[in-house]
Amino acid sequence: MKPDQPNRQQDLAWYLSLVVLVLFVVVPPVLFGLFYLSQVPDITWERDDQLTFDRIWLHRDRRPAGIGYQSRRVVEQYSDTAVCVENKLRFLLWRQSSTAQPATTTQKMVRVGKRWQVQGDCP
Repeated sequence: MKPDQPNRQQDLAWYLSLVVLVLFVVVPPVLFGLFYLSQVPDITWERDDQLTFDRIWLHRDRRPAGIGYQSRRVVEQYSDTAVCVENKLRFLLWRQSSTAQPATTTQKMVRVGKRWQVQGDCP
C-alpha cells in the first residue's frame, strides 16, 4: 500500500508555516536593531588598527530618513607611517534626503605620533 501523497492544501500550509516561522525569527532582531540605532549616535567597530572600521548610524534630516553605512579600508601601504585608505559611504533610505549622497573617496594618511592624519589624495 502506498502512503498518501500530500495535496496542494497541505503543501501550502507547510510553506505558510515556514514563512511565519522565518518572520518570527528575523523581524524582532531587525526591529530591535532599529530601536537601538535610534537611541545611540552610531555603532562603530574597528578591526586591527585605527584605519579599518565600519560605522552604522541612523541618518536624520529633521526626522529619521534612513540608515547610513561607512567603511574605511587600507588599499595600499607606502610605509609604516603612510598608507592610502578608501572611504565608502552608503545610505539605505526609506525617505529621500537632500544631504545623503553615496560616495567613495581615497585619501593618503600619515602617522604623526600616535594618530593618523589626512595628507591629501592618494597618488
